[in-house]
Amino acid sequence: MRLPDLAKQTALRTGAIFVVKVIGFFARVVLFRLLGSEGIGLYQMAYSVYALFLTVITGGFPTALALATAKDPGQGWRLFKGTAVFLALFGLVLGFYCYSLAPRIAVLLGDAKLEFAVRCAAPAVAIVPFLSLLRGLLQGMEYYGYIAASEFIEQVFRVAPMVVIATVWLQYGVPYAVGGSMLGAPIGAFMSLCFLLAVIATSTVHKLKIIDKAAFQKLKKPGVILFIYSALSIFATRLIVPASDFLDALIIPRRLQAAGLSVSEATSVYGIITGMALTIVYMPAIVTSALAFTLSTKITADWELGRQERFAGRTSSAMQIVWLWGCGSALVLFFYAGDLSFLIFSSGAAETAIRYMALAPLLSGIRELSTVALWGTGNKKTPLTGLIVGVICSLTLNYCLLAVPGFAYAGAAIGILSLELIAALWNLNGLRRYTKGVMDGLLPGTVVVTLLFTVCLFLAKLSAQFLSLPRSVQSVGEMTLIYGSITLCLFVYFLKKERRLL
Repeated sequence: MRLPDLAKQTALRTGAIFVVKVIGFFARVVLFRLLGSEGIGLYQMAYSVYALFLTVITGGFPTALALATAKDPGQGWRLFKGTAVFLALFGLVLGFYCYSLAPRIAVLLGDAKLEFAVRCAAPAVAIVPFLSLLRGLLQGMEYYGYIAASEFIEQVFRVAPMVVIATVWLQYGVPYAVGGSMLGAPIGAFMSLCFLLAVIATSTVHKLKIIDKAAFQKLKKPGVILFIYSALSIFATRLIVPASDFLDALIIPRRLQAAGLSVSEATSVYGIITGMALTIVYMPAIVTSALAFTLSTKITADWELGRQERFAGRTSSAMQIVWLWGCGSALVLFFYAGDLSFLIFSSGAAETAIRYMALAPLLSGIRELSTVALWGTGNKKTPLTGLIVGVICSLTLNYCLLAVPGFAYAGAAIGILSLELIAALWNLNGLRRYTKGVMDGLLPGTVVVTLLFTVCLFLAKLSAQFLSLPRSVQSVGEMTLIYGSITLCLFVYFLKKERRLL
């Protein structure tokens, strides 16, 4: 049976993200063992600054460029050339300010030890925006292979120097090791950018086919205005999450100190929540992220061409896949929280936080897919409003609950899940105008996934009675069996029962 393009593209995107995430997992495990929970907390705080600066620079330009290129490749190429110069200059300026203002940023975050780490992130602030824009161009033309290769190269050349430099600089203290780990970001971004520039230089005429006479025509004013409006709208939506992460870095450690923890203990708990637990619970979301990524240009084209029925069918089918995958992942995270924490970090510190946040991949998948669908219709306001409301509720809950003694992990989980839940429900309410019944028919699938999980768990436990295996090996085998069964079920559903995605 010949696989449809969407299935192949989703598989390619999922595989690429999975490989990148596995490499990132390896780096996170090594960093945790090198730096400890407090060091990971410092790393996460410095990374929140980097992510905020990066979002401010890139805005929504990569995604807006992908959507514009999907509609008209020639127009997309012209928009890329004009935007690239602006982002390159803006990145250099903001990178300089990130470096020079590092002492003030460290004081703002409440820990002067962050100064060196923030300065080490400054070069990446100057490089990554142009790289993101180039990937947006390739996404619009559906060249996912080049994007996957560039992401793999970036991750390899980010992780290797990060681990080596952090190991060598650890002798000078944890703050210097954390700063050394941040240097991996600009190195990886630079190598990935060199790869994509080489692809553009050597393969444009024969493969990308974007340089032609039309590419040198003047940009049409309505197209430019629409592009800028889309970029700013998406930027406003994309800014919410890194801004929320940055505010969490400000609020969580301080409120934990108000609950009676020391500065070091508060930073450690923050590292366990954001650097360990969130890394694990959002791992299953790579599948839904890949699906949303590959579906974005297709449903946008459907809407632009007036194929509303096909748009609704694709969105509804994708939502069912997201729901079923999220339910299965939530069950695995809840029942195997301790095993996952020990397997990945050789520590059970993250078990409680993982179990509390088990619903995160389900809610984030719904939020992400519904956001992409609304963007495809041109509705940028609804996702933005939902995220703003979610962030306000999340920050308010964090501020109130984290100061309660003994409520650190539960309070953080409530804050994080409230953001995802409110944003997802807000998007679904807005999506009903374009796709009625987008969440219909989910109950039978939920029952099937739950029964499948139960049967697989029973068979795995039964097999363990006859095999003398270490606990870690047994847990890996059980989770592999469960996820393999869920994946097979979804694959059959994707290919045979629902053809609306194709």
